[in-house]
Amino acid sequence: MEDLADQIAHLCLEKYNKLGKNGKPSEKEWTVLSGIVLKKKDNSLTLVALATGTKCLGKLDLINTKIYEEGCRLSDSHAEILVRRAFLRYLYEQINFLLSDSKSDVFTIDDQKKIKINDKISFHFFTSQTPCGDCSIFLKEEFYEDDAPPAKIIKCDYNNRVETIESNTDKKEKQIIKDIYRTGAKCIKSEKCQDPHLPGINYHVVGPLRTKPGRGNPTLSLSCSDKMAKWNLLGVQGSLLSILIPPIKMETIVVGGNSPFSLEAMERGLYKRFNEKRY
Repeated sequence: MEDLADQIAHLCLEKYNKLGKNGKPSEKEWTVLSGIVLKKKDNSLTLVALATGTKCLGKLDLINTKIYEEGCRLSDSHAEILVRRAFLRYLYEQINFLLSDSKSDVFTIDDQKKIKINDKISFHFFTSQTPCGDCSIFLKEEFYEDDAPPAKIIKCDYNNRVETIESNTDKKEKQIIKDIYRTGAKCIKSEKCQDPHLPGINYHVVGPLRTKPGRGNPTLSLSCSDKMAKWNLLGVQGSLLSILIPPIKMETIVVGGNSPFSLEAMERGLYKRFNEKRY
């Protein structure tokens, strides 16, 4: 029998595979898939939001443009952010059902005429890839290199993003190679600590808030790690819905099995870095 994480992933992938070809990547392209699943008190699972995306507009595409002033451009189109937008629409729909005397899977009204969340339900977040930003920075598995040619200096292979230490003798020595997974998200300028961009494991620092990577000019959007951390602390409902409903937080976050993953990095990125002084 599949465990809960596998069931959640299966629901999201099954729905995605049933969708038409329009908007899907070709065989030589890729995207990120995210979904939110409702678990009811009878333990049944229902997919309530699904999205794909990897794009984010840069600063020059937004600031000082008429279309930006009119609010007609969506800045952040990463899957994790789009699925949260879809989930908010789902919550508004559930509130509408409740106020229209229809049954809601999520909400009820208590004796004080306040909206509350139904007992024994929970929401679960799926993403096919580790969120960009702090959650994506962790050590790669160590591997060994014994075919490096002899040399008198230390060379850094920036294309492969590994450090190769070579000796000045004819003897080929086996060397341990260390590196980290990297993120295109940049530390915001107001952070005291900035990435040193040194080769290997010293390329990044961990902890600071970051803006998403963008093509060309920098973006204004915080990384998915930072946004998901905010949802984890304050709820995914946002400020407007918080006037109407209690905070809603994800019970679990499931990351696709084919993605590089570190539980320690996920825990740090989503909540641990905010529980103590970072620097």
